[in-house]
Amino acid sequence: MIDFELPAELQELRQRVDVFIREKVVPLEHDPRQKPHIHESLRKDLVALGRDAGLLSPHAPEDYGGLGLDHRGMAVVFEAATWSPLGHLALNIQAPDEGNVNLLMQVASPAQKSRLLPPLVSGDLRTVFTMTETATDGAGSDPSLLQTVAQQDGDGFLISGRKYMISGIEGAGINIVMARTLDPRGEDLGASMFFVEMDAPGFK
Repeated sequence: MIDFELPAELQELRQRVDVFIREKVVPLEHDPRQKPHIHESLRKDLVALGRDAGLLSPHAPEDYGGLGLDHRGMAVVFEAATWSPLGHLALNIQAPDEGNVNLLMQVASPAQKSRLLPPLVSGDLRTVFTMTETATDGAGSDPSLLQTVAQQDGDGFLISGRKYMISGIEGAGINIVMARTLDPRGEDLGASMFFVEMDAPGFK
């Protein structure tokens, strides 16, 4: 028989998150900086509250400044955070950054991890995921129809295409671009994701 009872430490953590959300985050729900997208200054204020409470980045490894929780611990914290629509920002668990921490842990090189994970876990860096294209370009939100192409060029890639409706791109520090990847002969290798600096030549 499976025991679903939470251990005492997770019950205590859930209570801490619950009190934090109700007392510190909920009062900011009517902050005028809430527009169709949350203003970056409000996000930073929320991150500072989460940091002060010792609750920032429960999903991230302790080596990079996170709480290092397992899946059960993350589920408990994430659920408690949803009491407020701003809770995910205060704990730095919003999309796509939460998922990108996990992605980086799995596939990034040591150099990429050391450069990107500390500021991402601390909430000082935001990523943006650039996949959606206009319906006239053929893809919309269906990655199997991607029209953006990354052509292998020497030891790098030249990315060509147009993206559309990319949430949170203003204020992001790293752009993760999804594109169809071609080898030097033009053979389609399938979809890949590329780290693109926000000030990369040709990107606007």
